[in-house]
Amino acid sequence: MKKLILHILLGALLWVPHPLLGQAAGQKIAILNLLRAIVDCAEGQQANQTFQKKYDAKRDELEKKQKELQDLQQQLSTQGSTMTEEARAALARSIDQRTISLQRSQEDAEKEFTNLRNDIFNRIGIKMTPILQQYAKEKNFTLLLDASNPSGQLYYADQALDVTDDIIKRYDRLQISQAGTGSTSPKQPAAQSSKIAPTAQPHKIQGTAEKAPATPPKKN
Repeated sequence: MKKLILHILLGALLWVPHPLLGQAAGQKIAILNLLRAIVDCAEGQQANQTFQKKYDAKRDELEKKQKELQDLQQQLSTQGSTMTEEARAALARSIDQRTISLQRSQEDAEKEFTNLRNDIFNRIGIKMTPILQQYAKEKNFTLLLDASNPSGQLYYADQALDVTDDIIKRYDRLQISQAGTGSTSPKQPAAQSSKIAPTAQPHKIQGTAEKAPATPPKKN
């Protein structure tokens, strides 16, 4: 089964073009893997479980349609020569109709799960943005670089600079705190806002596929 990979961009706070890195010498810099922060936080793990259940149900549905289509194709192959011309033509039409229906279902499934996956990353990422900003200010970081951003051209970083675990812990604590007070989202800083936009390359959500295949994958 293919794995989903989704790369997302978080704006100027986390992304600095490679030519600017040389200008940051002597300044306080930290590294963040934003994708891992979103996937590994408690909310991300819960969202992944929900995603997986929906995907498994859709996969089973497509497998059933695929099996029905294969049975008809087998019937035409083994019995076609003994059928009347009218019966053979009707069976062929049924196969064509089911083939088109399956293809459309696969395309719809791909669009549905792509949108659902992107919604998960956008929802969590947007709520995580003010936490990143506050954390950077508290630690007096000049730059907080996203190591998971393919456009950042970050070829190497000392793991001691990685603050991803700290961000995950802060995010989880905030969500627990807000759940206790009935609040749903942190305050957005007035000075700066960021928008997460998925790119063509996705980050993995385990147990999913980029595209519903013509022959559905075997269950794990």
